[in-house]
Amino acid sequence: MTEDKTTLTAAEVDAELETLSGWSRDGIIISRDFVFENFKDITSFLNHLTKTITDQNHHPDFSLETGKKTIAVSVTTHSEGAVTRSDVLFARTLNAWQPEN
Repeated sequence: MTEDKTTLTAAEVDAELETLSGWSRDGIIISRDFVFENFKDITSFLNHLTKTITDQNHHPDFSLETGKKTIAVSVTTHSEGAVTRSDVLFARTLNAWQPEN
């Protein structure tokens, strides 16, 4: 997938975030904490996250806090020094994850 490195203004990012449940902006980074009920869901989400990284060739910072069953994800486009359309697409793709039954 080709990255869209079109930079977004702070106002444009904030408008996008209104439609991205759980995400927030801190300067040039958008982030979200994903909280899970169990480790099966964590594993499923990590598979979704790594597939998204590979498919979109976009590499966020993320961390797992096992005690809180939380994965924190932060994304920006370092080469542009800004939030870009690729970052928003990445966030939307992560939000599309559904737990396996």
